[in-house]
Amino acid sequence: MDRLTSPPPNPAEQEWIADNLSRLRSDGVDIDDAASLGAHFDRAYREWAAFPSPLREDPNDAINRIGIGVGEHIRRRTGLEWAIATDEYGTELALVGQPGDVLIFPPNLVAKRWSDEGIGVLPNLIEMLLDSVTTLRRP
Repeated sequence: MDRLTSPPPNPAEQEWIADNLSRLRSDGVDIDDAASLGAHFDRAYREWAAFPSPLREDPNDAINRIGIGVGEHIRRRTGLEWAIATDEYGTELALVGQPGDVLIFPPNLVAKRWSDEGIGVLPNLIEMLLDSVTTLRRP
């Protein structure tokens, strides 16, 4: 299956996306503001890291929620579409689009910053991605 013809999220996945966006808004995050998303990431990471390792909760819920927020931020500005895409690492929620053969895995992007203790990097990363996608999609 071509990654850019990957299916859109099914109804349960669409509901999961909507629920995570709603939870972000309930937490006071402005999905249309990269700085707000970045501040939420930094706060969530710091709260999680404040606990000793054996007492830390699994961060996947926060990572997915923030990743979906980042993806929605990018989607709204670029016209990319949510999809369930498969690459050599597996099948995940992604943003896809043409022209430019664009494929972005927002939750994975956030997970990598989380594991790298990427405090303060998310807003600049989002802006860089927006610039790259805009450049790639120029006819």
